[in-house]
Amino acid sequence: MVNELNFRENFPKGVKITAKEFFEFTENREERYELIDGKIYMMAAPAVNHQRLIGFIYIKLSDYLNGKPCEPFISPVDVVLFEKNKKPDNSQNVFQPDVFVVCDPKKIGEKRINGAPDFVIEVASPSSETHDYSEKLKIYMKYGVREYWVVDPEKKEITVYCNTDEEDYKTYTFNDKVKSGVFGGFEMDFKELQI
Repeated sequence: MVNELNFRENFPKGVKITAKEFFEFTENREERYELIDGKIYMMAAPAVNHQRLIGFIYIKLSDYLNGKPCEPFISPVDVVLFEKNKKPDNSQNVFQPDVFVVCDPKKIGEKRINGAPDFVIEVASPSSETHDYSEKLKIYMKYGVREYWVVDPEKKEITVYCNTDEEDYKTYTFNDKVKSGVFGGFEMDFKELQI
């Protein structure tokens, strides 16, 4: 557990930090953190159904992408989101998406992903819901994630956001087959997973 006093000494309240400072702070820590708009957030351990869902989604994506140039990943892997022509070290956003796909191999580094994934899926939990539906959504869209799904196991809903000029989203239930806009042949039937 992070010592709150040490945390405050390193980063006083209200001070936004960069990805470089974030990685220096988290380098030898076992806890999981994200950097959202320059602020560090400790991540709670995921619940069992959360892990079931991300495992199910990852397997389906992995099967679909087998033999294709895009590569799926599962959390925890750091993803640094930054503007083109800027350095990743100066970013103020480092996320650990639950499941995501990267199609540009130049973004895949030894320790982390540098740049926006093409497709991101977050499984909402009570502790992450606000971030998943608002802050992360805005940041993912700003930095070029092409498609973003928020899977809500409590509501049994999937909200699919497409990165277009308009606010384009659609909500599905766990009884629907959900089709990807990025990967035309990919669809998921959440009825297969009994949670």
